[in-house]
Order: sequence, then C-alpha cells, then structure tokens
Amino acid sequence: MYQKKINAYLISAYRDPKALKRLVDALNDEINVDFYIHIDGKVEISVYERELSNYSNVFFLTKKERIEVYWGGYSQVKMQYNLIKKMLSTRRRYCRVFNLTEADYPLVSNETLQKLLLDGKEYIIGYDVSHEKDLNSKKGSMKDKFLFYHFMDSAGNCIASYLNKLRIKKKSSYEKLGYDFYFGSEYWILSYECIKEIFYKYSKDKKLQKILQFSFAPSEAWIHTTFFNSKWKEQGEIFNSRYEGLISLSPVHYFEYHNRIRVLTKKDYEKVMYSQKLFCRKVQSRVSDSLIRMIEEER
Repeated sequence: MYQKKINAYLISAYRDPKALKRLVDALNDEINVDFYIHIDGKVEISVYERELSNYSNVFFLTKKERIEVYWGGYSQVKMQYNLIKKMLSTRRRYCRVFNLTEADYPLVSNETLQKLLLDGKEYIIGYDVSHEKDLNSKKGSMKDKFLFYHFMDSAGNCIASYLNKLRIKKKSSYEKLGYDFYFGSEYWILSYECIKEIFYKYSKDKKLQKILQFSFAPSEAWIHTTFFNSKWKEQGEIFNSRYEGLISLSPVHYFEYHNRIRVLTKKDYEKVMYSQKLFCRKVQSRVSDSLIRMIEEER
C-alpha cells in the first residue's frame, strides 16, 4: 500500500551543505513532505549527510545512483533522471513534485506550497524551438542547442573542444529529427501522475535519448520535450513571444541572469518579494543570510 504525502522535493546539491540544510528546514513538514537529494559525484557526501542525519524524511541518492555532473551536459539529465527514479521506487505517492537546487529558497509559506495541488495546473513553460519565428537579434536562434553536436560532459577535453568548434550537424532540420523540441527552466512543479508518465515515456524513447545525449543543456529539454509531446501539453504553458532569456521561461523562480546567475543579497529583497514567484535563486551561505532572514519574516 502506498504511503501518501503532499509534496516531494527533488534537490540537487554540490557546494553548500549549510544552504541545503536551511532549504530543507524551511520546507520541512515531516507529515506532508519528503526530500530526495543528489550530491554531485565529484564532491564528498559525508558533510551533507551529517547536516541532515536526523531527518527521517530525507533520502540521499546512494553511491551507484550519484552522477558526476558537468554544466550543459547530459550528466545533468542522468542526475535528474535518477532523482525521479529514486522517488518512484519508494512506496510513497505524492500530489506535487518540485525540482530544486540547494541554491533555492521559498518565498511563500509551506501552506501555500501544499495548496498547489488544488489548482490542477502543471508549472512548466516550454519554448517551441522547432518552430521559432520571431528571433531575438541578440540571442539568435536556439535551434543550435539540438541540431548540432555538443560535447559538454567533456568540455575541458581538447578533442571535445575541437569537435564543438566544428559545429557538426546531426540533421539538416527539426523535421528530420522527428520531434517538436521544447526547452525551458529545469526547475518546475509537476503533479505526481504527470512526472511518472513523462518519466516512463522518456525511458522508452531511445531515439530522443540519443539526440539529447549530445545536445546543449539537455536538462532544460528532456522533460519539456516529452511533456509538450504528450497528453499533458494543454496543462502547461507554451511561450509564444520573442525569446529574451531563460528568465521568461521560469514558472516558479525569481532569478537574475546576465553572464551567470547572480547571487542575491538583502538589496534584492523588494524585487524578490514582489516577483510573485514561489522561490528565488541563487542564495548562498553568508552572502545571502540577511536576505533570507528578511524573507522568513515575511513568509
């Protein structure tokens, strides 16, 4: 018999154990929520385990389940895949599943987050890259992400760097790839039944897996492409405007992205709290402590 809870939080972490504990403490309601946590295979897990050793509803991925994660590579998909697989393998069933990182922090109360199950909405936004028309002159076409080969898991390797510069095409068009490709923020909130169906559908789709294995930032696309090519499509949101950046594709988080995602401080408090988002990122121990204290007073 399945044990029923309201929310499952899938969390990836790699650099800030104290921020992870603070996030778990903020979201924790042992009766109603569970946490599934992946620690990057390149870092020592013991310090994270010590921080959260007394939590009965925290489940770390084990040694064989952990992935060495590299930004922009398929390793990020493997990590997310293993988190979902871990959750589905337990005799626990949830209403909502949240995909987060240790650098996130909630802006609303836990009661608000637990009431999301009542709205029947899937919190995911997809950009239809296969049919993009109104191109942003500064951003250019996003089709390169999937039409060309990218070797991001070996980005520091000389051969991989050379191959990336060659711009080798997989196919001449998206029609020949055989999918309508979508991408967006990899931080979403989906119903349990939705993510379960999307997961098993992707697991069987070896063709899509092969295409995404050598794509750029496929962690922003494997869930989105599978979702928006499924019966769930109408319950998400398709982005139809000119692409201005990943911020416009974020249904859940407030963040600021220039050359990289900026670490938020107390100076950002008003922008963060008036954003009408559910979470903010990126927060970091010591740098963001004052901001988090201010958020806690409000939420």
